[in-house]
Amino acid sequence: MNEDRFEECRDGDRVWLVRSDRVETLKRNGFSTFDDYLSARGETVNASHVGRDVVRLDLDDGGKTLTGFLKRCGPSDLKDALKDLLRLRRVRTKARVEFEMLREFARAGLDVPRALAFGERVVGGRDRASFLMVERLPCGRPLDALLAEPADPVRRRRLVDALADFVRRMHDAGLSHPDLYAKHLFVEERPDGSWSVATLDLQRASSSRDVSLVARGRELAALLVSVHPDAASARERRQFLCRYLGVRRLGPQELTFVRQRVLPRARRLSRRGVYRAWQPVLETRRGHRSDD
Repeated sequence: MNEDRFEECRDGDRVWLVRSDRVETLKRNGFSTFDDYLSARGETVNASHVGRDVVRLDLDDGGKTLTGFLKRCGPSDLKDALKDLLRLRRVRTKARVEFEMLREFARAGLDVPRALAFGERVVGGRDRASFLMVERLPCGRPLDALLAEPADPVRRRRLVDALADFVRRMHDAGLSHPDLYAKHLFVEERPDGSWSVATLDLQRASSSRDVSLVARGRELAALLVSVHPDAASARERRQFLCRYLGVRRLGPQELTFVRQRVLPRARRLSRRGVYRAWQPVLETRRGHRSDD
Protein backbone atom coordinates (compact mmCIF):
# COMPACT_ATOMS: atom_id res chain seq x y z
CA MET A 1 0.00 0.00 0.00
CA ASN A 2 1.37 3.40 -1.02
CA GLU A 3 1.56 5.89 1.82
CA ASP A 4 -0.52 9.03 1.42
CA ARG A 5 1.39 12.25 0.70
CA PHE A 6 0.56 15.58 2.33
CA GLU A 7 1.25 19.20 1.44
CA GLU A 8 2.36 21.48 4.28
CA CYS A 9 0.81 24.93 4.79
CA ARG A 10 1.95 27.61 7.25
CA ASP A 11 0.53 30.83 8.59
CA GLY A 12 2.54 32.19 11.52
CA ASP A 13 2.23 29.74 14.40
CA ARG A 14 -0.39 27.69 12.54
CA VAL A 15 0.74 24.63 10.59
CA TRP A 16 -1.49 22.22 8.71
CA LEU A 17 -1.11 19.34 6.29
CA VAL A 18 -3.54 18.53 3.47
CA ARG A 19 -3.56 15.24 1.57
CA SER A 20 -2.12 15.95 -1.85
CA ASP A 21 -4.95 14.35 -3.84
CA ARG A 22 -7.62 16.32 -1.95
CA VAL A 23 -6.14 19.84 -1.88
CA GLU A 24 -8.51 21.17 -4.56
CA THR A 25 -11.51 19.35 -3.09
CA LEU A 26 -10.98 20.95 0.29
CA LYS A 27 -10.40 24.41 -1.19
CA ARG A 28 -13.61 24.04 -3.23
CA ASN A 29 -15.47 23.38 0.02
CA GLY A 30 -14.08 26.42 1.79
CA PHE A 31 -11.02 24.96 3.54
CA SER A 32 -8.14 27.22 2.61
CA THR A 33 -6.86 28.42 5.99
CA PHE A 34 -6.25 26.93 9.43
CA ASP A 35 -9.18 28.86 10.88
CA ASP A 36 -11.52 27.48 8.20
CA TYR A 37 -11.21 24.07 9.84
CA LEU A 38 -11.83 25.45 13.33
CA SER A 39 -14.93 27.39 12.30
CA ALA A 40 -16.53 24.85 9.93
CA ARG A 41 -20.09 23.83 10.73
CA GLY A 42 -21.52 20.38 10.23
CA GLU A 43 -23.66 17.72 11.82
CA THR A 44 -22.46 17.16 15.39
CA VAL A 45 -21.44 13.54 15.87
CA ASN A 46 -19.94 13.58 19.35
CA ALA A 47 -19.89 16.48 21.79
CA SER A 48 -19.57 14.41 24.97
CA HIS A 49 -15.78 14.70 25.30
CA VAL A 50 -14.45 17.73 27.13
CA GLY A 51 -12.08 19.72 24.93
CA ARG A 52 -13.04 17.96 21.70
CA ASP A 53 -15.90 18.04 19.23
CA VAL A 54 -16.58 15.99 16.10
CA VAL A 55 -18.73 17.04 13.15
CA ARG A 56 -19.70 15.25 9.96
CA LEU A 57 -19.21 17.07 6.66
CA ASP A 58 -20.53 16.09 3.22
CA LEU A 59 -18.05 17.61 0.76
CA ASP A 60 -18.44 18.23 -2.96
CA ASP A 61 -15.78 16.08 -4.62
CA GLY A 62 -16.21 17.01 -8.26
CA GLY A 63 -19.82 15.91 -8.57
CA LYS A 64 -19.55 13.14 -6.00
CA THR A 65 -20.02 13.36 -2.25
CA LEU A 66 -17.03 12.83 0.01
CA THR A 67 -18.06 12.34 3.63
CA GLY A 68 -15.53 13.44 6.20
CA PHE A 69 -15.36 13.76 9.96
CA LEU A 70 -13.63 16.76 11.50
CA LYS A 71 -12.26 16.51 15.05
CA ARG A 72 -11.29 19.76 16.76
CA CYS A 73 -9.28 19.56 19.96
CA GLY A 74 -8.29 21.93 22.71
CA PRO A 75 -4.88 21.94 24.45
CA SER A 76 -3.31 18.63 25.50
CA ASP A 77 -3.90 17.34 29.01
CA LEU A 78 -1.03 17.57 31.45
CA LYS A 79 -0.85 13.78 31.81
CA ASP A 80 -0.52 13.35 28.04
CA ALA A 81 2.22 15.98 27.93
CA LEU A 82 4.07 14.17 30.73
CA LYS A 83 3.89 10.89 28.83
CA ASP A 84 5.64 12.49 25.87
CA LEU A 85 8.27 14.15 28.08
CA LEU A 86 9.01 10.89 29.89
CA ARG A 87 9.62 9.27 26.50
CA LEU A 88 12.03 12.10 25.61
CA ARG A 89 9.99 13.45 22.73
CA ARG A 90 8.24 16.71 21.97
CA VAL A 91 4.81 17.24 23.47
CA ARG A 92 2.28 16.35 20.80
CA THR A 93 -1.15 17.83 20.21
CA LYS A 94 -4.14 15.50 20.47
CA ALA A 95 -4.74 15.63 16.74
CA ARG A 96 -1.08 14.88 15.97
CA VAL A 97 -1.21 11.73 18.10
CA GLU A 98 -4.15 10.36 16.14
CA PHE A 99 -2.74 11.50 12.79
CA GLU A 100 0.54 9.70 13.46
CA MET A 101 -1.25 6.56 14.67
CA LEU A 102 -3.46 6.44 11.58
CA ARG A 103 -0.29 6.28 9.52
CA GLU A 104 1.32 3.68 11.81
CA PHE A 105 -1.73 1.40 11.59
CA ALA A 106 -1.88 1.80 7.82
CA ARG A 107 1.82 0.90 7.51
CA ALA A 108 1.08 -2.28 9.48
CA GLY A 109 -1.59 -3.22 6.92
CA LEU A 110 -4.50 -2.51 9.28
CA ASP A 111 -7.57 -0.78 7.87
CA VAL A 112 -8.22 2.66 9.35
CA PRO A 113 -9.80 5.89 8.01
CA ARG A 114 -7.62 7.91 5.63
CA ALA A 115 -6.64 11.34 6.86
CA LEU A 116 -7.68 14.31 4.73
CA ALA A 117 -6.04 17.08 6.75
CA PHE A 118 -4.34 17.69 10.06
CA GLY A 119 -3.31 20.94 11.73
CA GLU A 120 -2.01 22.38 14.97
CA ARG A 121 -1.21 25.71 16.54
CA VAL A 122 1.69 25.72 18.99
CA VAL A 123 2.70 28.89 20.85
CA GLY A 124 5.73 28.98 23.12
CA GLY A 125 6.00 25.20 23.10
CA ARG A 126 2.36 24.71 24.16
CA ASP A 127 -0.43 23.70 21.83
CA ARG A 128 -3.44 25.97 21.61
CA ALA A 129 -5.62 24.07 19.18
CA SER A 130 -5.46 21.20 16.72
CA PHE A 131 -7.71 19.41 14.27
CA LEU A 132 -7.90 16.21 12.24
CA MET A 133 -10.19 15.52 9.29
CA VAL A 134 -10.62 11.94 8.09
CA GLU A 135 -12.62 10.24 5.37
CA ARG A 136 -15.50 8.03 6.33
CA LEU A 137 -14.61 4.36 6.09
CA PRO A 138 -15.72 3.22 2.61
CA CYS A 139 -17.92 0.43 3.95
CA GLY A 140 -18.71 -1.71 6.93
CA ARG A 141 -20.95 -1.63 9.99
CA PRO A 142 -20.13 -1.24 13.69
CA LEU A 143 -19.33 -4.59 15.25
CA ASP A 144 -21.71 -4.16 18.19
CA ALA A 145 -24.65 -3.49 15.86
CA LEU A 146 -23.86 -6.49 13.65
CA LEU A 147 -23.42 -8.94 16.53
CA ALA A 148 -26.80 -7.96 17.94
CA GLU A 149 -28.48 -9.46 14.87
CA PRO A 150 -29.07 -13.20 14.35
CA ALA A 151 -26.78 -14.67 11.71
CA ASP A 152 -25.66 -17.95 10.24
CA PRO A 153 -23.27 -19.76 12.66
CA VAL A 154 -20.70 -20.34 9.91
CA ARG A 155 -20.63 -16.62 9.04
CA ARG A 156 -20.25 -15.71 12.70
CA ARG A 157 -17.34 -18.13 13.16
CA ARG A 158 -15.55 -16.52 10.23
CA LEU A 159 -16.24 -13.08 11.70
CA VAL A 160 -14.86 -14.07 15.10
CA ASP A 161 -11.70 -15.44 13.48
CA ALA A 162 -11.25 -12.23 11.46
CA LEU A 163 -11.61 -10.11 14.60
CA ALA A 164 -9.08 -12.19 16.52
CA ASP A 165 -6.63 -12.05 13.60
CA PHE A 166 -7.00 -8.27 13.38
CA VAL A 167 -6.34 -7.69 17.09
CA ARG A 168 -3.41 -10.14 17.10
CA ARG A 169 -1.81 -8.47 14.05
CA MET A 170 -2.25 -5.09 15.72
CA HIS A 171 -0.55 -6.19 18.92
CA ASP A 172 2.18 -8.13 17.13
CA ALA A 173 2.97 -4.95 15.16
CA GLY A 174 3.62 -3.15 18.46
CA LEU A 175 0.39 -1.16 18.27
CA SER A 176 -1.84 -0.57 21.28
CA HIS A 177 -5.44 0.70 21.13
CA PRO A 178 -6.83 1.41 24.64
CA ASP A 179 -10.23 2.28 23.13
CA LEU A 180 -10.66 -1.09 21.43
CA TYR A 181 -14.42 -1.14 21.94
CA ALA A 182 -16.89 -2.84 19.61
CA LYS A 183 -18.31 0.52 18.51
CA HIS A 184 -14.84 1.44 17.19
CA LEU A 185 -14.57 -1.68 15.01
CA PHE A 186 -16.26 -1.81 11.61
CA VAL A 187 -16.71 -5.08 9.77
CA GLU A 188 -17.94 -6.14 6.35
CA GLU A 189 -18.37 -9.51 4.67
CA ARG A 190 -16.49 -9.92 1.39
CA PRO A 191 -17.93 -11.79 -1.64
CA ASP A 192 -15.77 -14.83 -0.81
CA GLY A 193 -17.26 -15.10 2.70
CA SER A 194 -14.27 -13.67 4.56
CA TRP A 195 -14.55 -10.51 6.66
CA SER A 196 -12.72 -7.21 6.56
CA VAL A 197 -12.12 -5.37 9.84
CA ALA A 198 -11.26 -1.71 10.39
CA THR A 199 -10.84 0.43 13.47
CA LEU A 200 -11.03 4.13 14.29
CA ASP A 201 -10.73 6.66 17.14
CA LEU A 202 -6.99 6.26 17.67
CA GLN A 203 -6.43 9.37 19.80
CA ARG A 204 -5.13 7.21 22.68
CA ALA A 205 -3.33 4.62 20.56
CA SER A 206 0.42 4.17 20.77
CA SER A 207 3.28 2.23 19.23
CA SER A 208 6.17 0.43 20.88
CA ARG A 209 8.60 -2.39 20.23
CA ASP A 210 6.28 -4.81 22.02
CA VAL A 211 2.77 -4.61 23.49
CA SER A 212 2.93 -5.87 27.08
CA LEU A 213 0.72 -8.61 28.46
CA VAL A 214 -0.89 -5.99 30.70
CA ALA A 215 -1.86 -3.84 27.70
CA ARG A 216 -3.02 -6.86 25.70
CA GLY A 217 -5.23 -7.99 28.57
CA ARG A 218 -6.62 -4.50 29.07
CA GLU A 219 -7.61 -4.17 25.43
CA LEU A 220 -9.09 -7.65 25.18
CA ALA A 221 -11.15 -6.83 28.28
CA ALA A 222 -12.40 -3.61 26.66
CA LEU A 223 -13.51 -5.52 23.59
CA LEU A 224 -15.13 -8.24 25.73
CA VAL A 225 -17.34 -5.98 27.83
CA SER A 226 -18.26 -3.67 24.92
CA VAL A 227 -20.17 -6.57 23.32
CA HIS A 228 -23.41 -7.22 25.23
CA PRO A 229 -23.38 -10.64 26.97
CA ASP A 230 -26.37 -11.75 24.88
CA ALA A 231 -24.75 -10.72 21.59
CA ALA A 232 -22.00 -13.37 21.65
CA SER A 233 -22.01 -16.86 23.10
CA ALA A 234 -19.47 -18.32 25.51
CA ARG A 235 -18.35 -20.60 22.67
CA GLU A 236 -17.67 -17.58 20.44
CA ARG A 237 -15.70 -15.84 23.18
CA ARG A 238 -13.56 -18.96 23.67
CA GLN A 239 -13.10 -19.22 19.91
CA PHE A 240 -11.89 -15.61 19.81
CA LEU A 241 -9.39 -16.13 22.63
CA CYS A 242 -8.06 -19.38 21.15
CA ARG A 243 -7.59 -17.78 17.75
CA TYR A 244 -5.95 -14.68 19.26
CA LEU A 245 -3.60 -16.77 21.42
CA GLY A 246 -2.83 -19.23 18.59
CA VAL A 247 -4.01 -22.38 20.35
CA ARG A 248 -6.71 -24.98 19.66
CA ARG A 249 -7.92 -24.92 23.24
CA LEU A 250 -7.22 -22.85 26.33
CA GLY A 251 -4.58 -24.62 28.38
CA PRO A 252 -3.22 -23.69 31.82
CA GLN A 253 -0.96 -20.95 30.49
CA GLU A 254 -3.72 -19.32 28.45
CA LEU A 255 -6.25 -19.57 31.29
CA THR A 256 -3.75 -17.91 33.61
CA PHE A 257 -3.42 -15.02 31.17
CA VAL A 258 -7.21 -14.69 30.94
CA ARG A 259 -7.72 -14.84 34.71
CA GLN A 260 -4.85 -12.53 35.61
CA ARG A 261 -4.83 -10.03 32.73
CA VAL A 262 -8.28 -9.99 31.12
CA LEU A 263 -10.97 -10.75 33.70
CA PRO A 264 -9.85 -8.33 36.47
CA ARG A 265 -9.90 -5.44 34.01
CA ALA A 266 -13.22 -6.61 32.57
CA ARG A 267 -14.73 -6.64 36.06
CA ARG A 268 -13.58 -3.09 36.70
CA LEU A 269 -15.05 -1.94 33.40
CA SER A 270 -18.33 -3.72 34.15
CA ARG A 271 -18.89 -1.37 37.08
CA ARG A 272 -19.48 1.46 34.60
CA GLY A 273 -23.12 2.00 33.75
CA VAL A 274 -22.78 1.33 30.03
CA TYR A 275 -21.22 -2.11 30.62
CA ARG A 276 -23.14 -3.10 33.74
CA ALA A 277 -24.91 -5.97 31.99
CA TRP A 278 -21.62 -7.85 32.30
CA GLN A 279 -21.33 -7.47 36.08
CA PRO A 280 -23.44 -10.47 37.17
CA VAL A 281 -21.82 -12.64 34.48
CA LEU A 282 -18.26 -11.80 35.50
CA GLU A 283 -18.85 -11.89 39.25
CA THR A 284 -20.41 -15.36 39.12
CA ARG A 285 -17.40 -16.63 37.18
CA ARG A 286 -14.80 -15.67 39.79
CA GLY A 287 -12.49 -18.60 40.16
CA HIS A 288 -14.45 -20.71 37.66
CA ARG A 289 -12.14 -23.05 35.80
CA SER A 290 -13.63 -22.33 32.38
CA ASP A 291 -13.61 -18.53 32.56
CA ASP A 292 -14.30 -17.03 29.16
